Amino acid sequence: MSAHAENEIEPMTQRSSTRDTDTIGAHDERAWLLYRGIKNLLRCDEAEVVTGIARYVMSQHASLRRGAALMTRTRETPLPSVVALLGGVTRLLEVRADERRDGAVWVARLSNERRAIEPLLALLPELGWTELKFRRRPDVVSLAALARSLGSARRILKLARRLHRRHEFFKVLRVIELIGYYARYLDLFQRGRFRLAVMSSHSNPHGIAFNLAARKCGVPVVLITHGMPVRPVARLSYDLAVVHCEAARQTYLNEGCRIERGLIHGRRQHHAPMPTGPLPEHLRVGIFLCKDVNEQRLRAVVERLLADARVARILVRPHPKNLWLGLDEWTLTRNDPRLRRNSGGSVYRDLEETDIVLAGNSSVLVDAVARGRPAAYVPGLDYGSLDLHQFVARGLIYPIDEELSFDPDALLRFYQRPDWPDVLRLFANVDEDEASVAAQAAAAMRELALAQGTGAMASARRCARQD
Repeated sequence: MSAHAENEIEPMTQRSSTRDTDTIGAHDERAWLLYRGIKNLLRCDEAEVVTGIARYVMSQHASLRRGAALMTRTRETPLPSVVALLGGVTRLLEVRADERRDGAVWVARLSNERRAIEPLLALLPELGWTELKFRRRPDVVSLAALARSLGSARRILKLARRLHRRHEFFKVLRVIELIGYYARYLDLFQRGRFRLAVMSSHSNPHGIAFNLAARKCGVPVVLITHGMPVRPVARLSYDLAVVHCEAARQTYLNEGCRIERGLIHGRRQHHAPMPTGPLPEHLRVGIFLCKDVNEQRLRAVVERLLADARVARILVRPHPKNLWLGLDEWTLTRNDPRLRRNSGGSVYRDLEETDIVLAGNSSVLVDAVARGRPAAYVPGLDYGSLDLHQFVARGLIYPIDEELSFDPDALLRFYQRPDWPDVLRLFANVDEDEASVAAQAAAAMRELALAQGTGAMASARRCARQD
């Protein structure tokens, strides 16, 4: 493909090794959205945090390590491409839809995505919601969608072979999974009369595919986020986005996303001022973890806290999708009455049981300080880049040094700075409550759905099936 043609198709994306994706026919006007989605995914997967999590998952599962080694040894054979194709087929088959095919459609693969979207569904019952669910066993409808997509198998195999020459296999697999999701979502949008599409996840195969399929069929897309975005962000377009904070909104725009209307999640109902007096003599410390736990660093933090006479209790809260398989065993083996793992439930309930919060690259640091809990960033507690969200660099969160020095009084003084409340507002909308922002979002979603009309539905039915 010529440089001129590539720039016409993807003016917002810099040149990269992803030009390999021209094998799917990126020069073909009908395929440019999918082509753009693949380039977006490869760009996102080049991030250190994504690669780090992938390698961390493999470190926890011997079967994945053996599989990755096999894919590397057989790089010059058809085997990796066939395995990737099977991965794409699996993703196509696992997406299920309700019998209803009109109104508004939404998708939430993980529990945190579901929690972000569900409150808005109750505010708009008149839209008639259809949820796209994920199930292991295929049904007749998804098998029929697979049959309609089999003509692309040879092109997908060719694409997988070319990508595997330059990329690790997990990146190749994710590209083919994106194609599988896209084929399934596109089939659903083509056969439905949806007026609105709502999502929470992006920059991963199923989120990118859902966004692109909806856009292909002229359906407005709404993003309801559930945390801080991780750079690089997939350059997608949204008719409405409800984002984590003002800093997050700036990130989406700076990364090249197009947002027609933006709102910021409200936090006033959870807001509390920082303590004005001294901290308690006996401290309850919460350690809130990311999914990719650096076990050695966590052990060092816990031992440092247990050695401090002021620490009366340590609460460890794992990520809802914790990837460290040995967490529970380690907690039990440590056998210290001051150390316990949380029992699940709301993050705010766990915050109520703490006086100080420690975390790595987790959005829970924002939840903590907005709730009036002094919090500290612990470098190396996970495998993300140092200060991934720039909480420390922009003056929001107190940093603990590499030696894990623990000075609660210095920590509190950091948050008693006169300018700190202004910094907080950059990362937390404490001037509006959740209900108020939800009402604004619901009104905007209702307008988008009503504005669709029969013309947009006809356009959706005409969207090309060749992709």
